[in-house]
Amino acid sequence: MSFPRMNETDEDAVVLSTERLDLRPHGPSDVQFMIELNSDPEVIRYTGDSAFASEEEARAVIGRLARQFEAWRMGRFVALHRSTGEKLGWCGLRWHEELELADLGYRFFRKHWGQGYATEAAAACVRYAFEDLGLPRLVAHAMLENAASVRVLEKLGFRRTGPTVFKGLVAEGFELLRA
Repeated sequence: MSFPRMNETDEDAVVLSTERLDLRPHGPSDVQFMIELNSDPEVIRYTGDSAFASEEEARAVIGRLARQFEAWRMGRFVALHRSTGEKLGWCGLRWHEELELADLGYRFFRKHWGQGYATEAAAACVRYAFEDLGLPRLVAHAMLENAASVRVLEKLGFRRTGPTVFKGLVAEGFELLRA
């Protein structure tokens, strides 16, 4: 599967908007945001990730995210509150070229949990995947202990596909097919 290529990532360019959120690609100004987000043990508890060891590591991740957006028009987008511009977390799609599929993921600062931001951002990314990118299917992974994340996926219509290993951890696989 191939997608139209983008020439450059403009971190001020909003890709998706919802009632309360703007989603845009990561850029150089997001290094401290990413470090802070991954520094909260509760935020990364079910992700298989660890806190960044350095600013350089955070920059490298942001570089990979930017290159993925440039190549495939998808990525993990910074979720900003539309009225304040506050960075709430991230949400988006990651293309796995070798599998020819995209996975949906999201991560928000703990102070924003329980307010529907993950569901709102993820719903926008699902629409983008199916309507704009024409993807036939999305996958996601969540640990069953992460009941809030499982609820988000189920609200969006994802169905369970059974246990899977994700980043070395046993998780539940989920899938959503384009209607």
